[in-house]
Parts: sequence; structure tokens; C-alpha cells
Amino acid sequence: MTKEFLRKHCKEQKLYMTPGLNDVLYLHFKGFSKIENLEEYTGLKSLWLESNGIRCIENLEGQTQLRCLYLHQNLVKKIQNLDHMQFLDTINLSNNGISKIENLSQYKFFLKN
Repeated sequence: MTKEFLRKHCKEQKLYMTPGLNDVLYLHFKGFSKIENLEEYTGLKSLWLESNGIRCIENLEGQTQLRCLYLHQNLVKKIQNLDHMQFLDTINLSNNGISKIENLSQYKFFLKN
């Protein structure tokens, strides 16, 4: 998930070329193994990362406006690094490797499984 790929993807999808103006980003079925280079996408409200090879929820510190996070059908084993997302109300982590759900009392999102 390089910055170059993200710029090209935004252009192909007819999204804004200024990263912070985009409120949605569709990055599903791209073969990513890691979430990275999204620092400039500070206006995202919905992020689609389903059906990749993502192992860890990470590098989303700039996503403070995020409301929906779709990470189903990945390789995530632990729910973590979401506490800075105060507006997050929907997250899909189905079909991952999560064996125990814990430490979610501070989150207000709706968990689909």
C-alpha cells in the first residue's frame, strides 16, 4: 500500500487527488498485507479493507473521523489500536483469526460477526 498506489487508485476511482478531502476509500481485494501510508487521508469516514491479507490493525492514527471500518476476510488475530477513533460506530472483523474478543467496553461501535 504505497503512496504512489493510493494516488493512482484515487485518480482511477475519480476521488479527490488531495488525500484529506476523501471521505471514503475502497481498498478491498488488493492483496495488501499491511495498513500503511494513510496518514494524509485524515477526512476518511469509511475505509474498506476487506479480503486482503492484513494481519494487524495498525497505522490508522490519522483516521480520527472514521465511522466505518471494514476489515472482514483478512488475517487479523487481535482487536487493537482503535481507541483514538471516537466516531467509529461500525466495524466488521468477521472471517478473521480472532479467537477472543476483549477490551471493547470503551468503544461505541457496532460489532458485526
